[in-house]
Amino acid sequence: MHSMYSRLKFVLLALCALLLCGTSYQGVSAAAAGSQSVKFTKIAGGYYHFLALDTEGNTWGWGNNINGQLGDHNVSYHNVPVPIKGFENVKIIDAGYDHSTVVKQDGTVWQLGQGQDDSVPRQISGISDVIDIADSAYYTLALRKDGTVWGWGSNKVGQLGNGQSGNDEVVPVQVQSLSNVTAISASFDEGLAVTSDGNVWRWGGVIQCSGGKCKKEIVTSPGLFNGLSSVKSLSGDIALLQDGTVVKWGINYQGSIGTGEMQYSYFKDPIPLPSLTDIVQVSGTHAVTKEGQVWSWGPNEYGQVGDGTTESRPRPIKLSKIDNVAEIASGEEITAALTRDGQLFEWGNNKEGQISNEPANIMAPTPVPMTRQTVTYALPIPWHPNDWTFAWTYLDDKGSVVKDGQTYYRVKPFSEGLAAVHRAANDLWSFITPTGEPAFPGEYKLIRDFHQGRAAVKDDKGWQFINTKGEYIGQNRYPDLNDFASGLAPVLVGKKWGYINLSGQMVIAPQFSSAQSYANNLAAVQINGKWGFIDTKGKLVIKAVYSAAGSFTGPAAAVKQNGKWGFINKAGAWIIKSQFEDAKAFSNTLLAPVKIKGKWGYTNLQGKLSISPQYDDAASFQEGLASVKKNGLWAIMNSSGKRITGFEFVEVRPYSNKLAWVVTKTDNGYIDSTGKWYYKAKIVKLP
Repeated sequence: MHSMYSRLKFVLLALCALLLCGTSYQGVSAAAAGSQSVKFTKIAGGYYHFLALDTEGNTWGWGNNINGQLGDHNVSYHNVPVPIKGFENVKIIDAGYDHSTVVKQDGTVWQLGQGQDDSVPRQISGISDVIDIADSAYYTLALRKDGTVWGWGSNKVGQLGNGQSGNDEVVPVQVQSLSNVTAISASFDEGLAVTSDGNVWRWGGVIQCSGGKCKKEIVTSPGLFNGLSSVKSLSGDIALLQDGTVVKWGINYQGSIGTGEMQYSYFKDPIPLPSLTDIVQVSGTHAVTKEGQVWSWGPNEYGQVGDGTTESRPRPIKLSKIDNVAEIASGEEITAALTRDGQLFEWGNNKEGQISNEPANIMAPTPVPMTRQTVTYALPIPWHPNDWTFAWTYLDDKGSVVKDGQTYYRVKPFSEGLAAVHRAANDLWSFITPTGEPAFPGEYKLIRDFHQGRAAVKDDKGWQFINTKGEYIGQNRYPDLNDFASGLAPVLVGKKWGYINLSGQMVIAPQFSSAQSYANNLAAVQINGKWGFIDTKGKLVIKAVYSAAGSFTGPAAAVKQNGKWGFINKAGAWIIKSQFEDAKAFSNTLLAPVKIKGKWGYTNLQGKLSISPQYDDAASFQEGLASVKKNGLWAIMNSSGKRITGFEFVEVRPYSNKLAWVVTKTDNGYIDSTGKWYYKAKIVKLP
């Protein structure tokens, strides 16, 4: 396991923690966790994720999954335990910063995570007969049955103990000069081992002190830890002695040394914690007694001490809200415990719903939920879990921010029951259902919304269409394409565009220089530099005589001829002759934006200006409302030309389901059809 204060040693950990932040106080007893039907025998914690081993030898995991440490790249965070495929028949578990490691019953070692592009555990070759594992930030130590210690992963400061430093090791290497080892521990970059005589050996990034000054030195081979003896087990910078007492050393951060001292400092020599006796297990700044009581101390800004407060505890206190504990695991901001009857508890940071279905800044010991709360995702929003992070999430159907720990670089609105999300876990796009679950396993570099049960997705070889089950439609890939409508989609083959049907068959041969999606069963196509319209059979029903063309989203299409824009009907006849500097589409309000003498207004189908040209820009009406721009800011108005908001928005998106996304100079969110805020949040300026 690791030191709870390793982030003080390496600032990057704080950056990777940014999306895993998560105030109520509610103590519970072990009996309250009876709803957990699965019984567990072991627990392990690794910075921001946890593992638990059930009675059948299956491994469960929850927490951070950005690097695939829980085996499923489609979900960046699990706020309830999920079984990890491939981690079965297991006897030992441990969790590092970005990876998970297990030892199976046959003594083989398997790992997940570290950003590997797979969701199947990989066996660590070159090692067997393993009886213990110690995971840390970017390396792993293993204790073999013969009492030797082996390591693999990062060796930047010699933390693998093989007499070298600098190069990573993929295949396990033996830690030098160690035998008869009974216990191991891996802090952030320092390895430790207990030998059968109770002595402790250390190597890697070892802090050495002389003359009142301390500095980290690279130690590539184990050296005796002077002043530490009669040790039974270790957890980073805390040791359980053979007589059941505890000693602590290292950084004192907000009372983490446990002696009552609050000043930030480094203690090179192990210091006894006299209040801790009859201890059977230690982890970070927690200790478990043989009666199953928990002692806890140190930093408490996230409630990780477990007393329901945010007050730092410089001396150990006995937790009154949990008992009958068998094991404890310390994360960075969350603590987890296993009771003797096989139940899981956790406490600490729950601001974003990491450890409970009900988000709260501080949570006292609480049973780990085994079922995910059903939430209906509705509207995409940018999300700032802190002052240095920008991501995206959703509002639910009640207008509340969904807090489930997922990390999205970007999300799209729902279309035909599915939404595209860009996951931080693997920098790929995928689809989710309205409950936030992965719709199917597919992952893609780029993605479009679903239309008529089909969505365009892109991989290294080009664009292709999938159905709502994630199945590919046809075998061909295209350099470019547009969405389905009227059962057809334009695709680029070579340098020409044609149309395929919903089965992926080419039904209108590639022959056009450019092509748009269908609207009202007509599609604009470019032939010899001019635009016309074809029907769903591919027949040119409106001659290609226009220099530009829109689509028939309403009863007419905007077209450009002789340098001016006008509108034609589906028979190709002019209903408003070309006379405008620019024009946009009609909608169900039967009004279209047009530009005259540098200003935008709105015309009706008879060519009469219903709203006089006065705006710097104007959008088509959606759901009876449109955005118009003056002096760099947008307002919303209705079809009679009356504004329902002032000119206050720097960005406005079209209305959908009676809501529009808007951005002001200080806020963003959704407004309703009366112009009132439905959801509003401050814009966070990132450093």
